[in-house]
Amino acid sequence: MLSKNRLVNQIGPLLAAMIFVLIGWGILRGADRFATDARWVSHTHEVMARIDEIEARLREAESAERGYLLTGQVGYLADYQTGKAQIPQLFAALGALVRDNGPQEQRVTQLRTLIDQRLRQTDAVVQIYQQQGLAAAQATIDTQARLTSDAIRRQARTMGDAERALLVERAASSDESATLLRILAIAGIPIGILVIAMVYALMVREIRGRRRAERRIQQSNARLEATVAELEHTSGDLRVLSHFANMLQSCVRVEEALALTCEVMTQLMPGTGGSIYRIRASQDYAEAMGGWGTPSAASAAMLTPDDCWALRRGQPQLVQGPGTLRCHHIEGDAGATACIPLMAQGQQLGFLYVSADDAAFLARVQLIETAAEQLAMALSNLELQERLRIQSIREPLTGLFNRRYLEESLARELARCARRGLPLALMMLDLDHFKRFNDTHGHPGGDALLAGFGQLLQQLSRQEDIACRYGGEEFTLILPESTPQAAAERAEQIRAAVEAMRVPHLGKDLPPVTVSIGLACFPHDGQEPEALLRSADQALYRAKAQGRNRVESSHDPRAVRSA
Repeated sequence: MLSKNRLVNQIGPLLAAMIFVLIGWGILRGADRFATDARWVSHTHEVMARIDEIEARLREAESAERGYLLTGQVGYLADYQTGKAQIPQLFAALGALVRDNGPQEQRVTQLRTLIDQRLRQTDAVVQIYQQQGLAAAQATIDTQARLTSDAIRRQARTMGDAERALLVERAASSDESATLLRILAIAGIPIGILVIAMVYALMVREIRGRRRAERRIQQSNARLEATVAELEHTSGDLRVLSHFANMLQSCVRVEEALALTCEVMTQLMPGTGGSIYRIRASQDYAEAMGGWGTPSAASAAMLTPDDCWALRRGQPQLVQGPGTLRCHHIEGDAGATACIPLMAQGQQLGFLYVSADDAAFLARVQLIETAAEQLAMALSNLELQERLRIQSIREPLTGLFNRRYLEESLARELARCARRGLPLALMMLDLDHFKRFNDTHGHPGGDALLAGFGQLLQQLSRQEDIACRYGGEEFTLILPESTPQAAAERAEQIRAAVEAMRVPHLGKDLPPVTVSIGLACFPHDGQEPEALLRSADQALYRAKAQGRNRVESSHDPRAVRSA
């Protein structure tokens, strides 16, 4: 059986909790009721205020009407119209307030009918005044208008009396709620203090017994502290890795991901040094693209995949010290090293190299592997995004930029050249008689010609030039910072190169072709992308109209050079 003290200690807190719950429940109910009553009182005051405001607006409208009849000033008429226009809005607000009160809602409807009738009467008087004068208007004002005004006042007074009766009821209910709250507070405080004192006395006795048990538990806690510290350290590492993964998802360039990884490795592996190696697209060598700390064993800046056991095996290569088989890219045999491959979707992207004097970091190699997995996935995603971006702006047949990229680039380069006061040239190129060529040699032959022309155009373009396929056999070339004279020379160079171009297809060369070129220059021929494209297209049209295989400049209608 439970001892008497233990039984009291168990029942005492439960009893105290029940008393406080009952007191709290009563106070909560009383406060809720008080708040509800207060809202209803406020609601009643608002309804009465709306009724008074409607009467005031009507009186203001009538006063403005009388002022207009007596003085004829338009300002009074405007005040009358403004006051009349506000009354429907006030009725809408009043209707929303009394929607829960059926009789009041009917009275609102009756009041609005009376006020609408009164406004029609005043409108009629104003109209007669405007058409026949003041005497006729005064004659129109009859007993009916006064009766309507009296009815409006009576109706408003009836509604106000109804609201005041509700206000009395709701105020009384609010007073009752406040009285209930005071009773609960006055009765609850002494009872609560008494219960707390009783429970405190009982708990003091219980605490003394527990202190003895706590001394025994302290010894067990001391043994757990080391484990907890290790768990906290691991939890911190997991938070770093979680933040690392989230940050990697926000990286838009490979350089950002590599720099972020170096920073995270410094946090996760203090006292170590290392590098991040990436395998180039050619797959023939890996190059160090970033690093952190000072490794105990240096590693080559560039190496072949065969020089690293991790790349060969696709698994981590851990070396605890001298005498163990090391990768060929590691210089010397000092310290401990780890090579962790970066693999994503079955493809090797590179590896992480970590080195330190103490091999203790190898016990946490799983953290390095986790970071490597996250980095590899991020690098794979970034490469995929880059490929998709290139596909979205490159035209697959010719390898040139597409028309959408042309429009974006032309606007950007025009704005840049305009800011710096630099020239810009735009060429519009069209392969002569391409339809006839396509009909003769078929679509495969036409595609081979377009691809060959695209390669030639890229070869003859500067690094800052932007070569695009405009559509069909039409191409454009943006030449930033190029003067009209230099652009004309470049256009003639391209024309001559196309004339000499030979495109192999099905084991033999396709017949030679020629190109017509229209040239437009900023700012002479246009300062907006559309205007510059239109000028270049007009120059191209002149080149084709004058015999093709020639260059025409928009700002100089004479041919720059004809073949």
